[in-house]
Amino acid sequence: MKKFKYLGAFIIPILGIYTFNSTGFKAYFGLIFLYLVIPILEIIFPPNKNNLDAREKDLASNDPYYDLILFISVPLHLYVIFIFLNAISNDAIYNSDLIAYIFMMGTILGVNGINIGHELGHKTRNKFKTFLSHIMLLSSIQNHFIPYHNAGHHRDVGTPNDLSSAREGDIFYFFAIRSQVGGYFKAWKLENERLKSLNKNVYLNPMGLYATLTLSLFSVIYYFYGFNVTMIYLLATIYGISILEAQNYFSHYGLRRKLLENGRYERVKPSHSWNSDHIFGRILLFELTRHSDHHHSGSKPYQILESEEGSPTLPFGYPAMLILSYFPFIFIPLMKKHLKNYAKIS
Repeated sequence: MKKFKYLGAFIIPILGIYTFNSTGFKAYFGLIFLYLVIPILEIIFPPNKNNLDAREKDLASNDPYYDLILFISVPLHLYVIFIFLNAISNDAIYNSDLIAYIFMMGTILGVNGINIGHELGHKTRNKFKTFLSHIMLLSSIQNHFIPYHNAGHHRDVGTPNDLSSAREGDIFYFFAIRSQVGGYFKAWKLENERLKSLNKNVYLNPMGLYATLTLSLFSVIYYFYGFNVTMIYLLATIYGISILEAQNYFSHYGLRRKLLENGRYERVKPSHSWNSDHIFGRILLFELTRHSDHHHSGSKPYQILESEEGSPTLPFGYPAMLILSYFPFIFIPLMKKHLKNYAKIS
């Protein structure tokens, strides 16, 4: 029965459908639930640090159910986008409802679009999974995420070479711009290096295709829905990208790998990522919250990620940390305290 908990990840797209068919206060129900109710529940209910035993991990690793959940998420995600576009194309829509729709769609793009795209495209040679991954990431204009995340972020995490590893004292908004813009151009470089290592033509860099796909997506939206809807969808994607960068921000904030005498950095350890075992975040984000193990063992599928003993632990669950990231005057002093506490016990 443990595996059926991941059906809870469908809550977010279902809330989206409800939101885009609602007006007034009802249109804000999904946002209230995700940004207020869930963080409160994660404070009330203690984190669950239990891991699967060896037999359970073996069964889960070979169970197609876990991939099926991800596969089903793709057409559901596209359907939610379709409902959103139709909802915001209504000329009679109130601005108050439109605000709710934009933030809800942005949440879906940032949480489902990017996170599920991340899981599907993470260090896999399965072409079907990679294809589905790019569909999800295209909806959030983040196709460059795969080359940078797999070949850059995981390799360089916790070092100055990684644009997605926040230094202590970094303000989220500046970090997000550096991570997103710098990561995009570094993805071009990484793909060029990969093609050269394979003796292939660098002009075949897939980043060119990704840029074309993004332009095609917005061209299709413009053709069917017009300029206003296209711009509104762009606003939703920007908020979705901010969610991705907030997660990048707090999941490695202030954690650094040691530079060894040979000029290389120590290998990636669980201590280089902040962990969270809060059950609601674990379900909604397909165990992304067990980030220490995700970086320590990057090839692990989500269903067998573990709570690593001794890994740094976030003061709150992912939903709450996401909100706090947008408020540097709260986030930075809070994490300074936790960095000091972790340094004392490590």
